[in-house]
Amino acid sequence: MIMKVPVENFVELNVSHQFLQSFPFLNHIYKEITLDTCLDFISTKQKQGYQFFALYHDTHIVALASINWCMKRKNVYVQGLITEPCSVFSDQYIKKVVLDSLYEWITNKGADSMQVECLV
Repeated sequence: MIMKVPVENFVELNVSHQFLQSFPFLNHIYKEITLDTCLDFISTKQKQGYQFFALYHDTHIVALASINWCMKRKNVYVQGLITEPCSVFSDQYIKKVVLDSLYEWITNKGADSMQVECLV
């Protein structure tokens, strides 16, 4: 018997299908968007400096974070961090993995600090 080991990946979202897959999370953070307006909204947010990251469990998103750089790219502001109940991991574990992954990513990019506004 072969046992499948689940894979966790923390990735920056960059392509349309990733944003469409993450729509339920995005809509929880940004109530005003619809599936039809999602990609235009994301494009506008990216032009404003926002970046979006997801934690995947296999091919399923279990968390989404939106960040914005401020103070001449020395500080990162986590606008929203949303998780989905997952039968494999606790909500607290998912949040810790996302925050640890974000912190590692931003410090590698030269940030001095990270501030979190919303954990849902």
